[in-house]
Amino acid sequence: MKKILLSLFTVILITTSVFADKIKFTVSAPNVVELGEQFRLTYSLNKKGKSIKLPALDGFRVLMGPSTSSNMSTQIINGKVTSNSSYSYTYVLLAEKEGKFNIKPAIISVGNETKTSNTLSIEVVKVNKNPHNSGSNQTNNSSSNQKITENNLFVKVKLDRKSVYMGEHIVATIKVYTRLTIAGFGDSKFPSFDGFLSQEVPTPGQITLERENINGTIYNTGIIRKLILFPQHTGEITIDPFELEVIIRQAKAKRRNGFFDDFFDNYQDIRVPRRSKPIKIRVKDFPSNKPANFDGAVGNFKLTTTIDKDSVKANDAITMRVKVAGNGNLKLIKPLEFNFPADFEVYDPKTSQNLKNSEAGMTGSTTFEYLIIPRHGGEYEIPAVDFCFFDPKARIFRTRSTKKFTIKVAKGEGDGSGTIISSFSKEKVKFLGKDIRFIKTNDFSPQLKGEVFFGTTNFYLIYTIPFFLFILAFVFNRKRIRENADTAKLKNKRANRVAMKRLKVASGSLKAKQKEQFYNEILKAIWGYTSDKLSLPLENLNKENITEILLSKGVEQELNDEFLSILDTCEFAQYSPSSGSSEMDELYQKSMDTITKLEKNIK
Repeated sequence: MKKILLSLFTVILITTSVFADKIKFTVSAPNVVELGEQFRLTYSLNKKGKSIKLPALDGFRVLMGPSTSSNMSTQIINGKVTSNSSYSYTYVLLAEKEGKFNIKPAIISVGNETKTSNTLSIEVVKVNKNPHNSGSNQTNNSSSNQKITENNLFVKVKLDRKSVYMGEHIVATIKVYTRLTIAGFGDSKFPSFDGFLSQEVPTPGQITLERENINGTIYNTGIIRKLILFPQHTGEITIDPFELEVIIRQAKAKRRNGFFDDFFDNYQDIRVPRRSKPIKIRVKDFPSNKPANFDGAVGNFKLTTTIDKDSVKANDAITMRVKVAGNGNLKLIKPLEFNFPADFEVYDPKTSQNLKNSEAGMTGSTTFEYLIIPRHGGEYEIPAVDFCFFDPKARIFRTRSTKKFTIKVAKGEGDGSGTIISSFSKEKVKFLGKDIRFIKTNDFSPQLKGEVFFGTTNFYLIYTIPFFLFILAFVFNRKRIRENADTAKLKNKRANRVAMKRLKVASGSLKAKQKEQFYNEILKAIWGYTSDKLSLPLENLNKENITEILLSKGVEQELNDEFLSILDTCEFAQYSPSSGSSEMDELYQKSMDTITKLEKNIK
């Protein structure tokens, strides 16, 4: 009975600890704000709590809060039902003092427990009175009609350092800086990074803008791409400019056409090209005391050498592994050259790599696997080999040595005679003790077998059939070129297929719960289909004239109303509170049905 009670108590204790570990209580806010600016401080909890206690908010005044909200979602994947819930407590604060402030953890009660949030650092800067940038903070609505200049929108390739040794890594971050409202991005052209080995650093697929203080001015910045670069030669290397097309959303000039102009079609998207400045990097050569066996390895490494067996029979295989691990240009490290005994047959080493790229550089390991086959019995030695690399932090060369191995080879079957090796790719058959194979010296005379093929019917058909096939292919290709030349007809033909591809992208955003991206993709699918199907430029279509155009094409009024309903839902959803997954599912199905009906109705 005691054992049962003890087991039950243990299960309850473990279950309680597991659920306790799943409770997350976090705080978020802009990391930099202007003096006198209002901003939101939000606490998020994945379980329902009560009695939240704020820490002392020195330098800030609480204007409002807490404003509470909750969200629940249910997913069914392979028959497994999972439910998630989130609760948020939002406060509106006013920045009253300049400087950097640390917000200590808040406390909240969850059941019989208390949970503490993470700490947060917020920087408060003076209001920038520069006439080029004033009033352009994206947190207020003035950014919607701000004049677009190089000061409030630019791109930059940011390097963590501009002077390195050859082979030493550099972190390059390609970022966009804005004080305007970004609706999206267009075409881009990345630098070629000539003179470098470039490796991608994983970044989130969706660009998230974060506030950053640049010389006293607050910008919203987003990381486009991050790479680590390894210079491959000394001297001055120039990184070419990065080019990006940024789509800026701004308010249109107000017109006195009617009351509803304030609600519909009052924004426009402007495509703005931006180009970063070229950057020069100085690559230094290694110190003059470079060892003779230095082969270009740069970083900080450890060396381990292993062998799978040190006692074998002649013609049995041995595997020796050399592993170089650490941080540096691991991808460029070359196999070590060993002085193997003459009676050893050694195959070219197999290289395997386990690498990870991050802001700290390239970390992981490179392993070289040597396949060795001793051909004769005896005792042999594989001598140690030095591995030399340059440590850029200490600015010195370091040496690591492999182990020395003694191999005992017993005399095997066929030692010194012909032996067949069938499991390796270097050579299929190895003859030992023979220099050449014998040449056959018997007499032989060629014989003509069968009838002559030249001049027969089949001979001429072989040449005639390919000629006619070429003519058919030529005619078909000319027809395809004429059809593709008619751009409007081609777009009309492919309109439905292109729209369905965009809806498929929207479906992916729906599953990933990316609300804004979902509605944007729905709008692209609807407007893109209409533009292609009607052979009208996208800029000539709007909610005012689309009804008249669709009716002229034979579309029924009911289907026209469904089309406008989708547009209204997408536009309102971008400025409304979070929609549930069921509403988004319904909109997705409705969009697909509407495009299908339009495909049948447009004449």
